Amino acid sequence: MPIRGSIDRADEFAIEGWIIDDDHPNAKLAFDVLVNDRMIGRFVADSFRQDLKDADIGGGECAFSFPMPQFFGKQDLPNLRVRFADSNLFVSLPAVQPEREVVPATVSRFGGLWLDRADWLDELGRKHRAGEVSDAMAARLFQFARDGYSVFEKAVPIRLVERLKSELDQIWQHPPEGLLVETFESDGTLRYLPPDPAWRAGRTKMLDLFAYSELARQVIAAPPVLDFLGTLFGDAPKAFQSLNLHTGLAQPMQKDTAYVKVDGNPLALAASWTALEDVEAGSGELEYLIGSHRAPDYLFGGMSKWMEGYSEEHQAFLDSVEADAERFGYKRGRFLARRGDVLVWHADLAHGDAAVKHADRTRQCMLTHFCPAEVEPFYRRNTAHPALTENGCTFVSEHGLVKAMA
Repeated sequence: MPIRGSIDRADEFAIEGWIIDDDHPNAKLAFDVLVNDRMIGRFVADSFRQDLKDADIGGGECAFSFPMPQFFGKQDLPNLRVRFADSNLFVSLPAVQPEREVVPATVSRFGGLWLDRADWLDELGRKHRAGEVSDAMAARLFQFARDGYSVFEKAVPIRLVERLKSELDQIWQHPPEGLLVETFESDGTLRYLPPDPAWRAGRTKMLDLFAYSELARQVIAAPPVLDFLGTLFGDAPKAFQSLNLHTGLAQPMQKDTAYVKVDGNPLALAASWTALEDVEAGSGELEYLIGSHRAPDYLFGGMSKWMEGYSEEHQAFLDSVEADAERFGYKRGRFLARRGDVLVWHADLAHGDAAVKHADRTRQCMLTHFCPAEVEPFYRRNTAHPALTENGCTFVSEHGLVKAMA
């Protein structure tokens, strides 16, 4: 079959080009698009392009443009294939088969950090022998690889914690322009609104306080935490999403990779949970399933680590977390922190909130997500507010400019 054509573009946004059967120039060829051998769509090469008409190719009506699903990730490009519809004949896509460094297998099919590799223990030993990590850091990294989290006691000075709490009290009364909260108060409808003191103790999260508060940035950039993240990432850390919570939310066990999207490597991610007050049992304290970061991937739509676009599978995902805990025997831990303590966890560590047994008790904390500096959050495809590097950490916000003190 004398087929001619060109793939002009094949990336996370679209597949574009033209194709024609010279023996049957009026036939409009159809193609299936597959990711991880799962069909995600079909297109027909029947669109008009003036340059093709000028070149006397099919009257110009043999072009195609297939938009990729809205939340298609760069990490899936190597698994993208295009075939003639309902056949086993595939089109070559050299543009989506970049040469990649050959690295040892990781726990997840999507890759991860060096501690996720099959040879992580050998690599940790090499780093230690080479003097790249201290005895204490090597022990902490080993525990993190085994359990999926690490606790940094007294990482943030008490005086800094108290200053931030005082500032938060003022911000709730007089919020800076642009600061938002995510809240389900008072009728269960999700809204993004300026802070209102009436919603502080409820299902409310203050978003990216670091964009408006130097104190928040200092708390997030606690030196012991940044030192650990820099070693974990092999790169300077980038803080890109923070949540300030006043009370426990009674959230079920879940994993960040389903909701927090890092482009290219969904596991190039870690989170910190900083206690702004002593945490009491029964206040909805943070819980986690020890070792659950090494469970098999849950694949939304049979292909993705991200839930977005597959919300109908959310409950099945939550159920899978609990099923994995029973299957692999993951023990439940809880973070009864003292103010200034910080817990850092792996992107795939299952975590949630204990039941709130004492509704009158607060559980003030700051939760922050990080990725390596060379990596971008997914939202940066469309929103690229300027970043600020301060205290050894880069800060970027989806919601606006990160403002340094004048």
